[in-house]
Parts: sequence; C-alpha cells; structure tokens
Amino acid sequence: MLKHTFLHIPGIGEKTERWFWKNNILSWEDYLRNPNQLRLPRKMHLTVSLFVRFSLDALLRGNIYFFKKLLPEKEVWRVYPEFKKRTAFLDIETTGLGGGNDYVTVVGLFDGEKTQFFIQGKNMQDFARAIRKYSVIVTYNGKQFDLPFLEATFNSLNFPQVHIDLRCLLRRLGYFGGLKKIEKILGIKRCETVKNFTGYDAVRLWNKYLDGDPDALKLLLAYNREDVVNLKYLMEFAYQKMVRSLSFPRLKKTENLI
Repeated sequence: MLKHTFLHIPGIGEKTERWFWKNNILSWEDYLRNPNQLRLPRKMHLTVSLFVRFSLDALLRGNIYFFKKLLPEKEVWRVYPEFKKRTAFLDIETTGLGGGNDYVTVVGLFDGEKTQFFIQGKNMQDFARAIRKYSVIVTYNGKQFDLPFLEATFNSLNFPQVHIDLRCLLRRLGYFGGLKKIEKILGIKRCETVKNFTGYDAVRLWNKYLDGDPDALKLLLAYNREDVVNLKYLMEFAYQKMVRSLSFPRLKKTENLI
C-alpha cells in the first residue's frame, strides 16, 4: 500500500488521495508517467513531483524514517509489506502492571520465522542491541504498556522504529478487547498447553521459576511465544482489512500486497 499512498505529501489529505485514485493515479509511478492527468496548481504539481521522487528514493534505500516523519501516525500501517522482513513482533511479560517494584521478566521477539527470548537474570541486557536491527515494531497495546515498560527498564533505550499498535488498528476496524478475546473472535487457536493462561499465570510461573522450578520458565516462554507469533497473523489480517476499507481501485490486483 505504501507506493499507492500520497498522504505523506504536504497538502495531500484523505479526500485528495482518493481523488488521485479516482483519476487513475494509483501509485507514485502513475503520477510520474502522467502528471498532467490531474488538474493541480503548478506549485502543488512541483511539490507532488518532488515528494514522489523522494519517496521512491527512500523506499529504494530502505529509509523508513522518511515515511515515519511524514505519514500521519494512524496510517503508518501502510509501510508493513515493504518492510515486512525488518519487522519485529514484540510482547513482554512482567511481575505486574507497572508499580514501583514491577519489572520485565521476559521479552519475546518474533521476526516472522524465529522467536527470540530475553529473560531477566539471563540475557535481558542483549535486548537493546537486538531490537536495533528492526525498522518496524508490532505490538498489542504496546503504546501504553510494552514500550514504556521497556524504556523504564533500559534507561538509554528509545524506539525510533515505526510502531504499529494492533490494539489501535483493530479498534478502527471494530474489534475491541484484549489480545486473547480478539484471537477467539478471529478463530486463532493457541496450543493446548497454554491456551487458557492469562497474565496472572505469567506472574505465577515467573515466581515458581524463581523458587527453583525450571519447567515453569518453559511454560512461561511457551505462553509468550503464542503472543508474539499470533501478532503476525493479526497484523496481516488487519492490514488486508484496512486496504479494503479504503475502497482502493483495482483491489483484486492489489489485495495480495503482503
């Protein structure tokens, strides 16, 4: 969807973008091939031409920060397919909801193929370096919970990446509630071992692990793995639904954008 997007160009809003599409300017290349297809003031033509060229160059160079700076925050989901291979699906486990003594116990990262875990007392310090190689972070309620918790844990850590919070995106599509509730609505099943676990169980398992039960940590990691892996399914579901919600022309030709 990114190459069909014009919202990051100064002076272009949602109505103007739809007007571009209606006039068969469906992508940046379409505009460059036939800029006179649109009746725009000369100054606007120059602006669009300039930013379209900047956009193509930024995409070629993998410069996601160009799009992060210019896209409206609620539309950053559009970058996902182009940066899919540099996306991390992230979820944390903690000892509580963020009181003074609460801390992160496990960070799970899923890159679409492999899962990494960063565990308090083992390799948690490696997380800050590991997250730097990603351009996009996908979470569920990470804006309110995961990322602030991690920033408090790592004093010098910030997240310059594009952040897609699926809770916000799915809410726009009419899906409300926690991660597990939405998984059930969409028919996403968890493995039998941890399918009924909750955040309370994550705290209980961590405490059992601290008391000397190594199997409790294995269960905790299995629970976290389900969280991060399912984020990918939810991201791709939400992406396709958002594309359809735009009534983008020639949808059948663009629906397999992922």
